[in-house]
Amino acid sequence: MNTLRVAGCLLSLVISACGAESPENATADERDQHGFQQWKLPKRLREISGLALSPDERLFAITDERAIVYELDYSRGKVIKSFALGDPVVRGDFEGIAVLADTLWLMTSDGQLFATSDGPDGHSMHYKKFDTGLGDYCEFEGLAQVRATATLLMACKKTKKKKNDLRIFELSVGADGVKVLRDITVPERAITDRIGKKRISPSGITIDPATGEWVLIAARQDALVRLTADGDLLEAIILAKKGRHRQAEGIEITADGRMLIADEGGDGRARLAVYPAQAEGNKKNE
Repeated sequence: MNTLRVAGCLLSLVISACGAESPENATADERDQHGFQQWKLPKRLREISGLALSPDERLFAITDERAIVYELDYSRGKVIKSFALGDPVVRGDFEGIAVLADTLWLMTSDGQLFATSDGPDGHSMHYKKFDTGLGDYCEFEGLAQVRATATLLMACKKTKKKKNDLRIFELSVGADGVKVLRDITVPERAITDRIGKKRISPSGITIDPATGEWVLIAARQDALVRLTADGDLLEAIILAKKGRHRQAEGIEITADGRMLIADEGGDGRARLAVYPAQAEGNKKNE
């Protein structure tokens, strides 16, 4: 099996050209028939803003405004537990979460990082705060763990200078602080020409564990972008319409290739979509 082509099919599962569509209000049987599931999340997760998988494949989520971490069962769309950073709970514009080894990292839009441990349900956890110094350059949305290098990726949603090229920062992190290792720039025009949009504004980022490629989601443009680990553009597509993704804010990919996408609820309920590793109609890619 060609790994790169399977990864490409994984991304194309979210456009109508790859696999059958499931209506937003499909029954569980209809969703299962096509290998796609989407769960309505509890009301407290209405402003979900990031997803992260632990090394043992547990899914964690963060919402905007308060540093409360939720563990989700993505096979049922249920909350397993939740715990907070600090007492009182730390407040901020939280836009990303990642897990490296036994440390959870939370990120605010102005480039602040908070490190804590996995906590019991209902507990308030101690934490450490680090200023990346990058808030002067970008408004951030999207944090991801790179386990191969034990580093973090921070995706810039909007630059604070006239040049709007996509920027992703790779950082080393530890108990003593953070250090910027790389500042990757991707020409915005290369992406927007493919998706027919004027801008690209990432809202989430993850690493495909099968290929090491970077996968970004952009809620404002309803787009999904795939890059090499050096920032070379591989694919840029538009997400499926028909109300499936109202505001895609978080993305993760499991070890077996399932893609998880979280949508903020707006005036309704947040949703968690689970895409299969490969659509039945695309076995020609093997």
